[in-house]
Amino acid sequence: MFILDKSSNIPLYKQLYEQLKQQILSGKISAGLRLPSTRELSFEYKLGRNTVIEAYQQLEVEGYIKSIAGSGYYVENLSTFKPVSPKADITLPVMEQSKSSYDYMFTYGDLDYNCYNSKAWRKCLLNAYEKLVCQKNVVYEDPQGFFNLRQILSKYLYQSRGVKCSAEQIIFTSGHQQSMHIIASLFSDANWKFAMEEPGYSGTRQVMEQKHFQITPIPVEADGISVRVVQSLFHTLLCITPSHQFPLGSVLSISKRLQLLEWARKNDGYIIEDDYDSELRYHNRPIPSLQSIDSDNRTIYLGTFSKSLSPDLRIAYIVLPEHLLLAYKEKYLYANCTVPALLQFTLAEYIEIGEYQRHINIMRTHYRKKHDYIRNYVNNTLKGNAILIGEDAGLHFVISIQTKLTQAELIERFAQNKIRIYPTELFWADKTLCPQNQLLLGFSSISQTQLPKAMEKLSEVIKNIV
Repeated sequence: MFILDKSSNIPLYKQLYEQLKQQILSGKISAGLRLPSTRELSFEYKLGRNTVIEAYQQLEVEGYIKSIAGSGYYVENLSTFKPVSPKADITLPVMEQSKSSYDYMFTYGDLDYNCYNSKAWRKCLLNAYEKLVCQKNVVYEDPQGFFNLRQILSKYLYQSRGVKCSAEQIIFTSGHQQSMHIIASLFSDANWKFAMEEPGYSGTRQVMEQKHFQITPIPVEADGISVRVVQSLFHTLLCITPSHQFPLGSVLSISKRLQLLEWARKNDGYIIEDDYDSELRYHNRPIPSLQSIDSDNRTIYLGTFSKSLSPDLRIAYIVLPEHLLLAYKEKYLYANCTVPALLQFTLAEYIEIGEYQRHINIMRTHYRKKHDYIRNYVNNTLKGNAILIGEDAGLHFVISIQTKLTQAELIERFAQNKIRIYPTELFWADKTLCPQNQLLLGFSSISQTQLPKAMEKLSEVIKNIV
């Protein structure tokens, strides 16, 4: 039974999706049950069939249901679920040649569309400047960031990512690596171990190595990190990218999310959820955060504005579980917030007046066009020669080329043709496990007008290699 309000501002597919999800999680719709067909459900509730299809597809993407060809949709087994109480900047190797040596840069992280394209951002920046001018003096602010900004962000995170937190739980930092430094300082390396995805973001690994943590690499499977391997860990900090695994692009299924939360509860672990590019899903709704279904407060949530606004702003944040705040305040009693007041005032107004969400919508459309162009080009022109891994989200693909050349040899071949492309090897702790025919293909800095020629040249090089 569903109660759908057609006069509501909430889209019907979203109402249906939310009610189906809650009934699955509560056990009212049991595991293995076949759901009504999209045609049946649309007829019964007088809905467009596409509305039902969109709701079912989102549930399937998140792992709540599965589709069996010719049979229909069935509910997955989520037996480990515990009801919820109501309540990345990427370090890349130094280039051997300057950027001017290349005609085409398949860079990851640089943005050709960013907050500087927004007149509203510039207006908020001027307003922030005027606000500072009018102050009698400039003072050292709260180490965690302006309270008003943290209040605004906590509301936004709940609406957009389902994150449950108060302003007191948010700490602003100057980027992912500073966030990891803070987290590492709250846990003794003598008593705690650290685990992360293999492959995974090398910046995270470097920070934890500098902090002298013993690091356990956990293999990544088609639907995210291997839970079977995680189950053997105790008293461990586990860092994952569940909504868009970096760099391979998989989405952690709901079954695995629930199993990881159960692991954290039973084995005295914490999950560090790095939600580095959650806004950039192109053909499905953004995946709700892992933190949003954590009823035991074992998730430390990390976010950044580097992918949504601009990497040079250096604005990121941590959402700490409440019981870790005392340790943080003792450790950072005399610390200062590293995000300038000017940017904090700007960001607070930008989010509060709704311009940030508007910017995200425009940005998502901008990058979706490039994402879809590359995907279609590779599928149509390079079929049999190369495939893309990690579609439908983010600002990069991993491209797998049918060749026996090493990554270094491939990069050199592309460089000879004035194309800059990047290795994936640095994201592997065990370099011997890295497939040598895979490269990181970023598209966030290459312009839409330049893309056709860039892909044509890329295709030409690949066809000469295989």
